[in-house]
Amino acid sequence: MTNLVPIQERAPRVRTAAVRRPSVFAVRLGLSGIVLSALFMTQLTVVAWDRMNVLDTTMSDYVFVPRVGWMFDAAVLCMCVAGIGATAGLAAIRLLGNGLLRVALGLAVLGSLLAALFRTDLGESLSTSAQIHRYAAGVVFFCVPIAAFLLARSLTGVGYLTRDRKLLYANVIVTSVVLALFMTSHFGAMPELLQELNGLFQRLLFVLELILLGQIVLLPLRFRLLPAAR
Repeated sequence: MTNLVPIQERAPRVRTAAVRRPSVFAVRLGLSGIVLSALFMTQLTVVAWDRMNVLDTTMSDYVFVPRVGWMFDAAVLCMCVAGIGATAGLAAIRLLGNGLLRVALGLAVLGSLLAALFRTDLGESLSTSAQIHRYAAGVVFFCVPIAAFLLARSLTGVGYLTRDRKLLYANVIVTSVVLALFMTSHFGAMPELLQELNGLFQRLLFVLELILLGQIVLLPLRFRLLPAAR
């Protein structure tokens, strides 16, 4: 008789749903751009302290500082890199979308790039390069808080990100106030004291915009994606 060997059935493998985590590369890229941009601009401010008054001289004039003027272009390019990191991070957690948020961040990145490539002029007469620089910088100053506002609005109802959303809204409000002061300081009808502080307003605005970008860049580390399909 033939011995019958029982065949043991293999237990089916249980596949657990893995939680997708966005790559930290975008976060590192964005943070690197923010830190380097702040360092370059700080170094410029220190070196040019005796040459340019930080109260009434805009940062664009730093390009004319001998030997270190290139740091201004480098700082703006690093801000562009930070915008790319923020965009990539939001895309990784599927918060970028195809609407206004994507457009706002895209314009901020493009504006930073153009502001770094095209320099301003000294004096009242503006060349084509100076006009491109100024309009591009204006686009960046407006689009970063707009992007932060749109992102905060998209987080409505996400309970564990309530604090992040409130911080975004708070910084957007402060940034908008400083932006309004900086823009109105260029009008001749405004008080003379306000006009003489346009350089200070711009530097405060630059710091606030970097903080906003930092909040956007760090969001993927806080965001929880839904489990992947089995």
